[in-house]
Amino acid sequence: MVEENHNEEGDGNLRQSERRKRHSRPQPSGQRIIPPRDNEVPTVIVPIHEGNADGVDKGGENEFQYESEDLHSLPESDDENGVSVFPQHNPEARFGQVRLELGIEFATMQEFKDVVKKYNIQMGREVFFLKVEPLRCRVICYNQECLWEVYCSRRNFPPSFQIKTLVDEHTCPRSNKSRSVTCKWVAGELVNKLRITPNLIQREAEEWFKVEYDISVGERMIYRAMEMAKDIIEGTEKEQYGKLRNYLSELLKANLGSTCTMSTHPQPEGLPKFRSLYICLEACKRGFKHGCRPFICLDGTFLKGYFGGQLLTTLGQDANNHLFPIAYVVVDAETKENWKWFLHLLHKDIGDYKEFGWNFMSDKQKVIFKSCPTYLFIFMHLCCSIEC
Repeated sequence: MVEENHNEEGDGNLRQSERRKRHSRPQPSGQRIIPPRDNEVPTVIVPIHEGNADGVDKGGENEFQYESEDLHSLPESDDENGVSVFPQHNPEARFGQVRLELGIEFATMQEFKDVVKKYNIQMGREVFFLKVEPLRCRVICYNQECLWEVYCSRRNFPPSFQIKTLVDEHTCPRSNKSRSVTCKWVAGELVNKLRITPNLIQREAEEWFKVEYDISVGERMIYRAMEMAKDIIEGTEKEQYGKLRNYLSELLKANLGSTCTMSTHPQPEGLPKFRSLYICLEACKRGFKHGCRPFICLDGTFLKGYFGGQLLTTLGQDANNHLFPIAYVVVDAETKENWKWFLHLLHKDIGDYKEFGWNFMSDKQKVIFKSCPTYLFIFMHLCCSIEC
């Protein structure tokens, strides 16, 4: 079965390349424009094709020169009523309202290609970009028997890209599975949906495309598209690291008296590299001191993001036996130095254990024992257990 599928794909690519070669192209007109000299006007040379009785082509050339004041003025794009001569594409058109017509203008070539793809997706058809150049583009239907075709090229005045040829009639059957549906297009359509419903799950997204767009999107494509859409909305993890200092400054403004510390590794070239982050909010410090039991749990866990790392936490217990966060750090690894740094800052925030009688509990992590500062005799009050 695998070999048959490879053979079918190879035959399909071969047919597409042969179709490109067989596709008719317009013959060159032979017209030439001679640039003007001092005070002369441009000269246009048009070839003449005439045949005699013997079938012999008697070729010749005619020269034309145009002198008019209108040639030196920019053409007007509006008529007397202030309406554009050619229809303009609406970039805000929603799915199902996208239209193509002869003479419609686009701002860029990329906008034309996106509109053609979106138009055929809503029509349930597959298209093939036969010729893609910076100033012109020709698109045909994937079905060889279908006559649908559109050709767009650059227009100088005003500078835009205009549809010059359009055969807007599909003779091929409609399908809800189109090759024009790409991961990038699906992600673009999911952006507004995720802004409204950020907790959208993959199965709901698949059903949404079936109902709203009448297309079937694969499971893996939906997964990748949702990740891309979330990156567009929230930004990538790499970009989020660049906003950490702004985030910490906002925390200090909203929670006066909080402790927010970040350390980095200096780099010889470029921005410094993130090393560790410590956060202990003022509300958490006061809440633990005045409303929780003198009991602190120490634990750490892995971070499963793109950059990884370790999350080290300290938790208390309130009068309702609920967990109460005190402080947490994000570090590259669970090492002796990182635990020592964490406990040193924690001791400064919540006070000395002798004064307040703090009791600590861990899950038999040897690293914690080795990382304790000599002035903080935390192990004398450490109650080790298997589970925190």
